[in-house]
Amino acid sequence: MPTAKTVILCAGDFPRHPVPLAILEQAVRVVCCDSAAENLLAWGRRPDCVIGDLDSLSPQLQATLQSCLVKVAEQETNDLAKAFRHCLSQGWDDLVILGATGRREDRTLGNISLLADFSLSCPQIEMVTDFGRFLPLNSSGTVACRPGQAVSIFSFNPQQEITSEGLLYPLKKLRLTRWWQATLNTVMSNEFSLTLTGQGTVLVFLQH
Repeated sequence: MPTAKTVILCAGDFPRHPVPLAILEQAVRVVCCDSAAENLLAWGRRPDCVIGDLDSLSPQLQATLQSCLVKVAEQETNDLAKAFRHCLSQGWDDLVILGATGRREDRTLGNISLLADFSLSCPQIEMVTDFGRFLPLNSSGTVACRPGQAVSIFSFNPQQEITSEGLLYPLKKLRLTRWWQATLNTVMSNEFSLTLTGQGTVLVFLQH
């Protein structure tokens, strides 16, 4: 299970699975994307920072959380990107993103794709959901897992060739031009490896 000193909590579905809930409980600090602060308070924890344009927070809640509000008015990036930039500016680079999926499919896809961008300056970042975790790879590497664990692989560069070892359905210099092409695979041992040819980020999804 990934650990983090800093959790970025988005305003998607609040975690229910024991894995993301344990990450949230153990976090040193929680940075909330705007209205996610309300969900965290209802869970019983006060956010350490709330960032965004704050248009989703009631005046009463803004007054309650005034000391930890960081308002960013620009509309060119979403609240997750704003929270990520703020965390790096504070030197908080041990990051796990929670609550980034659910509610709206467009926001879910946007948040997942941002993980590829974030990994360029924060390679160890992960996103954890109630069903599994996304981790980015920017170069060839080995991923620890368990035998029989479900895995899916997504590439952000359709020209990149991917070769795998340790998967039930091997990838052999496969170029992923569509997101479905390397989904629903299975790990055969305690680890698997991906060899990446060319530049580009690959997202690995491992089911809990």
